[in-house]
Amino acid sequence: MSLGRVVAFLADVHGEQEALRRALELCRDEGVETIALLGDLFDRPDQADRCALLLAGWPVIGVYGNHERELALAAREGKLALPEETVRLLATLRERLVIDGVCLTHEVTGEDWAHDDALGRIAPGTHSSSRDGRPRITFAGHTHYRQARDDRGPLDLSRGLIQLDPRRRYLINPGALTAGQFAIWHRNQGIVVFRQVDRVGRYRTP
Repeated sequence: MSLGRVVAFLADVHGEQEALRRALELCRDEGVETIALLGDLFDRPDQADRCALLLAGWPVIGVYGNHERELALAAREGKLALPEETVRLLATLRERLVIDGVCLTHEVTGEDWAHDDALGRIAPGTHSSSRDGRPRITFAGHTHYRQARDDRGPLDLSRGLIQLDPRRRYLINPGALTAGQFAIWHRNQGIVVFRQVDRVGRYRTP
């Protein structure tokens, strides 16, 4: 399981097929290699099938929201028959996922995503998840509210992007795709770009 060099973070799609289609078109244009789902991709089984078909062919990783969890449990208990593509998509999701010092979660519930790091302040560049076992960057959904903060406080998103500092820890919510919001992380450049697709199919940087 790998993040890839360019990762798109999609949260709270809630079955909005057209918003998902437009976001994936932009992801293709920008050379996205991996789609990372942050929960609540759909609300109903019929939405799950349509979303799974749109995501077919993409490398997908991610986490459950409560809606995916309910559907997966119903399918496992034989209460619901799902198409193969939907089963394959659900099988990729986890409750919480940590890869290469990056945490994916649907909801942050008191997790110690940031903590006081005296060594990181004294010796810049030594701040890493491998030393203390905590993820350096946490991506979360659930709130439907686009925001980002580091271990010093909230970050200004008015430019539509943030430049990540390897000495800092981050909590990033890309916003809800139901509102057309998502984010693309260019890992080699250390930049997270916040994207917006509008109602008529165009896209723009906010």
